[in-house]
Amino acid sequence: MNATKPKVVVDHLSVSLGGNHILDDIELTVDEHEFLCIIGTSGGGKTTLLRSVGGLLRPAGGSVRLDGEEIVGPTPRISMVFQHFGLFPWKTVRANVEYGLRVQSRSGYGERVDELLKIMNLTDAQHRYPHQLSGGMKQRVGIARALSMEPELLLLDEPFSAVDAITREVLQNEVLQLWERNEGMSAMLITHDVDEAILMADRIVVIAGPPGRIALEVPVSIPRPRSARSVRSHESYTDLREQLWNALQGGTDRAMEEA
Repeated sequence: MNATKPKVVVDHLSVSLGGNHILDDIELTVDEHEFLCIIGTSGGGKTTLLRSVGGLLRPAGGSVRLDGEEIVGPTPRISMVFQHFGLFPWKTVRANVEYGLRVQSRSGYGERVDELLKIMNLTDAQHRYPHQLSGGMKQRVGIARALSMEPELLLLDEPFSAVDAITREVLQNEVLQLWERNEGMSAMLITHDVDEAILMADRIVVIAGPPGRIALEVPVSIPRPRSARSVRSHESYTDLREQLWNALQGGTDRAMEEA
């Protein structure tokens, strides 16, 4: 990680939607090849933050910058994996993975797609349609599609929440392995699961709201590679989890007081 030159800078970001103030004066950074996890209470603005970073929402105030350049709309330098897959139902697995590459008129991408299909265990399913896939396979397609663009920043919006526990753990490990092998890619993951955040993150940010504000920012010192078992047995796990839980609980209490 390069602490002197962040990859992403969120500078005093505020977002309003439909007359509601969703995010208030958010400041955070993401370093080169850092895996940042964002957790928070329901309605705290986690997904709004991620969509703002991806250029899908315009801020009411402040800015988001990638390598010093302001993000004013979607860019192929940033890819996003959605909670509910976001696949085109009329396209095959392979066509879904290729979609962004075709839109960008990139050439010679066949080998790249073949590699991703193999990595994500989708080669045998490449001619199937989304309705023929399990939830885990659909999310693998979404991840492969995002990675096909070779993004500098990968955004993940609760990508494992719609799959069973076993598939969830497998996908967590696959995403970590793909991120670890790509030194030019940073990642931001939204999750409501404290243990998932500890497993995957270099640093965790807690957002409490509404409106969303940063309640806590803490590094994860547990060495990589990690597994669910190694994380839970690490000496820092209990204190870290309690610290995160207390920050979340404080955000919940505040939201109830303001309701």
